[in-house]
Amino acid sequence: MRTWATRSIPVLAILITASLSQWASPPLAAEREAPTRGIAGIVKDEAGHPLAGAWVTAVNTTTTSRPRETVVTDESGHYVVPDLPGLGPYEIRVRVYGYADRWIKNVSVGAVVDIEYGSQDRLGSKETAAQYPAQYWVSLLDSPSDSKVKAAGFADQRAWMGQLAMNCMLCHQLGTSITRRPKTRAEWDAVLKLAGSMDNFANLLNRDLLLDTLAGWSEKIQGGALPPESPPKPTGKEARYILSEWEVGTPFSYQHDLAAAYVWDPTIGAAPPKGAAGKWIYTGDIGWGTIYGVNTETGQVKVWDIPFVPAKKWAFQSWNVYPWKSNPHTLEVDKDGRLVILADISDEDGAGVFPVGNRDIVIFDPRTESWIPIVTKCDTHTVRIDQQGRYWLSGNIDLLCMYDPSTKTERQWKLPVEFKSIGGFLYGIDVAPDGTVWFSQPWGNTIGRYDPATDTIKQWEIPAPGFGPRRLRTDSKGNVWLPFANGHLGVYEPKTERFRFWATPGPKRQSPSSSADYHYNLFVDRTGNAGKRDTVYISGTDSDGIIAFDPETEAFVTYRVPTLGFFIRELEAFDGGIWTVYSNDPAKHVEKDPNQEAPVPRLVKLKFPR
Repeated sequence: MRTWATRSIPVLAILITASLSQWASPPLAAEREAPTRGIAGIVKDEAGHPLAGAWVTAVNTTTTSRPRETVVTDESGHYVVPDLPGLGPYEIRVRVYGYADRWIKNVSVGAVVDIEYGSQDRLGSKETAAQYPAQYWVSLLDSPSDSKVKAAGFADQRAWMGQLAMNCMLCHQLGTSITRRPKTRAEWDAVLKLAGSMDNFANLLNRDLLLDTLAGWSEKIQGGALPPESPPKPTGKEARYILSEWEVGTPFSYQHDLAAAYVWDPTIGAAPPKGAAGKWIYTGDIGWGTIYGVNTETGQVKVWDIPFVPAKKWAFQSWNVYPWKSNPHTLEVDKDGRLVILADISDEDGAGVFPVGNRDIVIFDPRTESWIPIVTKCDTHTVRIDQQGRYWLSGNIDLLCMYDPSTKTERQWKLPVEFKSIGGFLYGIDVAPDGTVWFSQPWGNTIGRYDPATDTIKQWEIPAPGFGPRRLRTDSKGNVWLPFANGHLGVYEPKTERFRFWATPGPKRQSPSSSADYHYNLFVDRTGNAGKRDTVYISGTDSDGIIAFDPETEAFVTYRVPTLGFFIRELEAFDGGIWTVYSNDPAKHVEKDPNQEAPVPRLVKLKFPR
């Protein structure tokens, strides 16, 4: 085990919290006094008018993990950053669409800091568009004609565009400054050959058709095209939050998933490390074979190497900066506060998806810092724990797997509908309150259910407009909520046997009709730990935010963050909020962008006003 004592390693954890009273009305003079442990003020534009929808971030530069908190100015331009961790001093950054960032250094807790922009801070249309989330630039990408995609062997535009979203946004955002930098057809071909996974997916999409599409997108941008619409500034509910962050990793960390709490009772959090106390969240660095722990109360960070490293390295075919080692993917908290981690810990390959490499299971108890290896016959990708403590596993082609730690036995089920190659890959998986197990096959565009009462499996093909179901989740009533690669939210209702769909917020693509966003994952707050029970939280993987959906009102609320490149995956409820983890490719492969901080991993907590 190692404890980081320098600032050389960043991962950020984000906390969002606010009270409605804080934002209810324009501040009086007395209300402009900062709280004892906070900083307050007003942000104004160059004409002296209050500037609403600006992000104000306070960064503690004297603490190793650089704790920071962000709030959004209200209609009166007023902001309050409360409950800052430590005395500081702090650096204040103000970010808002249409203006250059403003920084104020050496600010003390308890200070009132007013910020007024000047005319020199105003940005032109091109510079302002560079501040937009990636999805706004992806909306400029034209879909190939229906005849072209059918000639390439795809059913229709929905299928081809859905596969493009799944394959080209699997590990990074499409639409960031480096991806939208104009490239010729030959240059795009060279880019796709930088990593084996990208090269293979390009061939699956019909390489010529993909290159034509990407080159056409580049030509539009090179010709001066800008996103047809701009993102709205945060207002109302979308502005009521606080963003708290702690830096934890290296610029080369690839934090993939997190473990926050036991899903059946999120009041049970992950156990603290040996000799420590407080609330701890854990993430897995998929590129370096390590587990990080963050104390969200003190900002302390610890990291452990998974002690089992197979001789055969995992063939992920990504950037060669990674040693790949044990390749931890999904983490879950069991009812005893231990971590259930899927990682490559043995050379005994199981059923197999790739020619080499296989993830197994390893149990980590932070209290004793002990590890229990479990070698499986199945490849493992995503794990969900049922109420009996059994581990349900995705990660194989046309094969559902389960491991029971109480009996140390494993079972497999061959799916009745078989696909060729990657189309049958089981990806998302979840256990409903009634014990049924649901899974998704995004490349095959299906979902399925295992019913333990009858020991049977049934599958359904996804109808339009949804395509590419990712990490699904069930609600307290047993409905199955589906995040789609083509920017839709869906639900399958077992009682009525029907699908329903909603296009998520943001710019829309006309052909085929869909959101330009991409949704890697979602979480359903079955217990109401973070807010209203059964609220659906969706990863805005290409839109720099978390999207909340209320099934009763069918209303979306987008909680966007001020950091570009906010590529998020797993979501969990714990400690009255929603947590997620963010990661991106190494910094040296990402073009420097004045609006974008270093692409370091981040742990995120989202908390809403009650």
